[in-house]
Amino acid sequence: MIGIKSSKALVALLLTLSSIPTAHSSFRCPPAFWKVRGGGDAAPQSVATDNKNLSLDEKVQKAMEKLGLAGNAEEKQECDGGKCELKSAEASTETSSQLDTKSSTQEGPHVLAERISIEMGVTKDLAMAALGATALQQSGTERRLDEDAARALIQQELNLISGISEDREDVKRLVEEGHEMFLARRALAFADENMDDARAILEADRIDAAEEERREEEAKSNSEEEADQLKEDNVASRTPELKTIDVDSNFDPTSGNLPSRGDEIPKENVSTKSLPPPATKSDVVFEATTSQIQELVLESPVPVLLDAYAPWCGPCKALTPALEEMAVKSGGAFRLVKVNTDNERAISTALEVTALPTIFAIKDGKVLNNFQGMPKSEEMMRNFMMGLLMPGANFNPPVSSEQKKNFEELSVKLAKTAGAANFSFSARERLQSRMAKHLHDLVEAHDGDMAGAEKSAKVVRSLLSNVIRDPYNMKFRTVNLENKKIEAHVHAYAPCVAILKNVGFGLEEGSSLMTIVKDKKVVNLSTLTVARDCIDKWIDKNRHKVAVANRKRKDEAARSKLVAEGSNISGSKEEDNEEEIDPDAVVLKVRLEGKKKIHELEMRADDPLQKIVDNLLDSTVDENYQIICAAKKLIVKSDDGNTLSMSLRSLGLAPAAALVIKISSSESKESTVNTLKDRVAAKKNLKRGSHTMQSIGVYAKDDNAKGEVIDGGGGVLYEQDVTDDEEEGEGEENKDDDNNEEA
Repeated sequence: MIGIKSSKALVALLLTLSSIPTAHSSFRCPPAFWKVRGGGDAAPQSVATDNKNLSLDEKVQKAMEKLGLAGNAEEKQECDGGKCELKSAEASTETSSQLDTKSSTQEGPHVLAERISIEMGVTKDLAMAALGATALQQSGTERRLDEDAARALIQQELNLISGISEDREDVKRLVEEGHEMFLARRALAFADENMDDARAILEADRIDAAEEERREEEAKSNSEEEADQLKEDNVASRTPELKTIDVDSNFDPTSGNLPSRGDEIPKENVSTKSLPPPATKSDVVFEATTSQIQELVLESPVPVLLDAYAPWCGPCKALTPALEEMAVKSGGAFRLVKVNTDNERAISTALEVTALPTIFAIKDGKVLNNFQGMPKSEEMMRNFMMGLLMPGANFNPPVSSEQKKNFEELSVKLAKTAGAANFSFSARERLQSRMAKHLHDLVEAHDGDMAGAEKSAKVVRSLLSNVIRDPYNMKFRTVNLENKKIEAHVHAYAPCVAILKNVGFGLEEGSSLMTIVKDKKVVNLSTLTVARDCIDKWIDKNRHKVAVANRKRKDEAARSKLVAEGSNISGSKEEDNEEEIDPDAVVLKVRLEGKKKIHELEMRADDPLQKIVDNLLDSTVDENYQIICAAKKLIVKSDDGNTLSMSLRSLGLAPAAALVIKISSSESKESTVNTLKDRVAAKKNLKRGSHTMQSIGVYAKDDNAKGEVIDGGGGVLYEQDVTDDEEEGEGEENKDDDNNEEA
């Protein structure tokens, strides 16, 4: 293990030995880097004349350039300040169709297939097959790749698979035979729902998978044998040496003359014996694709320098060899991972690369710092490497809080992109099939209660989302099953625990904690993302059922609450009024007809009905009356002695009732009849008027004070009658008033 002091000496020596070129105002590649493909070190002027040393590829390239057929990707590139700016999508003036055609023709089929597989979540083989099936024939034997058509074909295949329901009998039969749910649906979709053809497809897939697994095992064993042989050769070629330190006999460790941590160590004071032996280039320098980033960068046991470059970038050609030499001479203290941004656009997009070269310092899967272009000075590069390699050291200049936040976001993006590329399509299908089964079992575990199942699924989803949001925080990567909420909604249901196990969570022995990849610094987020997407789709699909279940649960809770409150109220009333209730007490509300006052009588249930009349009316007056109770449909006349003698209880008037007493006499009855006759006669007389308002001079057309003609519409005017009977009636009323005054 390299200590702090030896690490500092190592960085100083490596920078001195590698002689990293630095940037200046207008960078031009040195003559040593003016190389055409496969050529020598000649300058550009001599390359055109020296054709004997060129290979066949170089001669073809020169002929294409002479005829104007060569692309401009590797032509003279102006790179100011030691870096080459990348054109953004907004700066391009080409139309979208031109961009699609250009990208499809410039990208190779393997690069394009890998990009499609990452973006659509399918295997690279499937993307290659779709590109081959949709390629357009051009002149001769040339074919142009159509990316849009390939994407449409892949989406059509995915839609075809989704048309086969999981509840079909054929699917269930194939699952019972040992096949996975999703694979059975796919086979039926491809076989036009023919069972024999579907079985043949599944058998062919099984054979292909077995053959592929055998090849992978052979390749793995061969690579291990080659690695062991290479290590043996390296050990045999090296002569073991013991590290010795020459100490002066007069050396005093308490003198305080030791070099401080910030002092620069001169080259002559650095002993090569204190440094580790150089490493093999293949062990520390890697050319990575998107699918290899997870293994080479995020899960690397040592710090990583990630070099984002392009073949046409002049500064990249100057900086990359120096970084390779540093990685070899470091003896494995760090590794260099190179990423071709022309081929691995997913990585350059995730890391937001805007200029080349861009160097990222990555440790434990986290992006710590970066710089663009050539190093401005040797001191700048030394500080950068010290911040990466030395434990507890800080970068100089220090990384600001805003930059730290940006680097954290880049780390999460890189982890998501690398995980998606490292997760095969077949593994994705198997995980989706298991997730569908677990969610179905979760509903059964809740006895068909969709609301409870959704609650448990949301808790599991929140646990997955926490890890996806911050995959480096061990707090989120650990689930405590004894937590009240987790125990009630997750631990109590086996399907929830099974979901956590399928995405990588494992239960620690003798503990209630579940941890995901405890021995690694970073988590492969692909399984977590797929599981979370499955939960989201399941919730969206069953949204109506969940809403109905939630409504039913709320209604039951409200009903139970009302029942509980009602029982409490009735119980309290019974306790309060149990001793005060008098079964013989009767309360009657009585009103005399024509009067507004209501008399409230407190009587006993055994009292006769006649007692009501005795309490309200004078018995000496000879009057006819009726007692009416509308609620009981009871009418008792004054001449009905039997009913008047009956008790209030027997008449149903206990414990309370409302009565009306209607009083009438013979005189009042006769006067009433005469009055009605007079009113009828007067009404008939009203219709026999002899005058009008106009004839007696009362009416004036424009006199609003006395009246206006009634407009009947259409120009028809009506006049109000003034009858003799009204005048006579008014005279009689005046006479009656005079008689009343005299009386």
